[in-house]
Amino acid sequence: MRQLDRYFNGKLARFDLPLAARGTDFQKSVWKMMVEIPFGGTATYGGMAMALGSGPRAVGMACGRNPIPIIVPCHRVLASGGREGGFSGGQGLPTKRKLLALEGVVLL
Repeated sequence: MRQLDRYFNGKLARFDLPLAARGTDFQKSVWKMMVEIPFGGTATYGGMAMALGSGPRAVGMACGRNPIPIIVPCHRVLASGGREGGFSGGQGLPTKRKLLALEGVVLL
């Protein structure tokens, strides 16, 4: 809770928590990549898919199954061309926009 409070107050850029989310090996590999996206940075579904030897849709599905959004920052994953893509946490895309804005990310 303390780390989330610090994140939302702009005083924490990276969470330091033991993570043991349940999922398939592929989902875990996507979630591991998401944790490596730096605060204020973004990645794309396609770029992640290429790195994993998969497809963007599969990466998007793994993002949607992320059981701990914010801590595993699926909001930092965008569609091609800097478009928002989707977001399953909170109120969907409005929540994704707010989290990205909090981190200083400007969407096209």
